[in-house]
Amino acid sequence: MDSLHPLNEIGKASWFPFSDEPVIEGLWYIPRLSSPVFLFPEESPDGKWHLFAHSYLGINHYTSDSGIMWEPNRLVQLRGKHPFLFKEKGLFYLIYERHGRRIPFFERRAQKGRLPYLIGSHIEIRSSTDLSLWSEPKTIFEAKEVDSSGDYLKKRSIGHPQLISVDGGYRLYVGSSKVGKNPSSSRYLISAFCETIEGPYIVESQKPLIEAEGNDIYRNLATGRVSVYKAQNLFVALQNGRYWNEERQAESSAITLLKSEDGKKWSKWGKKPILIPAQSGWASKHIVGCDIRYKADEACWYCYFSATGEPQYGFVRESIGLLIGRSEKVRQL
Repeated sequence: MDSLHPLNEIGKASWFPFSDEPVIEGLWYIPRLSSPVFLFPEESPDGKWHLFAHSYLGINHYTSDSGIMWEPNRLVQLRGKHPFLFKEKGLFYLIYERHGRRIPFFERRAQKGRLPYLIGSHIEIRSSTDLSLWSEPKTIFEAKEVDSSGDYLKKRSIGHPQLISVDGGYRLYVGSSKVGKNPSSSRYLISAFCETIEGPYIVESQKPLIEAEGNDIYRNLATGRVSVYKAQNLFVALQNGRYWNEERQAESSAITLLKSEDGKKWSKWGKKPILIPAQSGWASKHIVGCDIRYKADEACWYCYFSATGEPQYGFVRESIGLLIGRSEKVRQL
């Protein structure tokens, strides 16, 4: 029964930091790791934990035997940003945003017969059976398809893709336009649809599903990243909204919980955020992105998130931390 799905009880979960320190920090030449997505060992082909996050180089792949101690694997996609993982029928799909010109000597010219190289912001997809060897990138959505992607910007921008299976096909959620720097946040959330997973996707409505609201304490500046999950009759989202922190007189980002019956009309779930910036330290500025999964054998939620703190030597650092969520009712199911 869908009423027993853990997502239906996530609004009642209590959340605890696994540690005061991050579980993954960037190297000296990779000072920022952002927007993690991950897989449990039981979901992966080799029985290991897998995590993908992006740095200024592109999308980085990490593996672990415990979910705590992580080892860098390889750079999966040069210049890729905002990774998302989707699994269906034995295939893993990596979906991400990409933009910009080629990097000389590192990126090959487009092969004969392939589409021209896209400079503008767009969403690509790659597939794999083993999380190691990936298919060639395929463009499934472009910023030019979204009217609001150029709002207040010189160049159009989309990002933070999330893919959900819905009746008749697939829905792609995408952040449109952006606000701020170091880090930036998506200004709006829009959605697109396609009957097949590899697109191309068509915008469902040019009107944003979510945008900033002046009277929303944790979303009065921008929508931020929205990570969407689905039970049979319920959509749940973790939102990294951007807001003005009156106490600190500075911009911040936190994680709040949203719910929806159709995946389009969203409402807040609960009065308190799941996570707000700490008073000091590595996660004291912005909670940038996150991903959650329910681990049935431990009866708890794992939430990996990326966050920024005070600049060090003039550089903004972004690392990855871990939250654990528990619900008494779910543990009794």
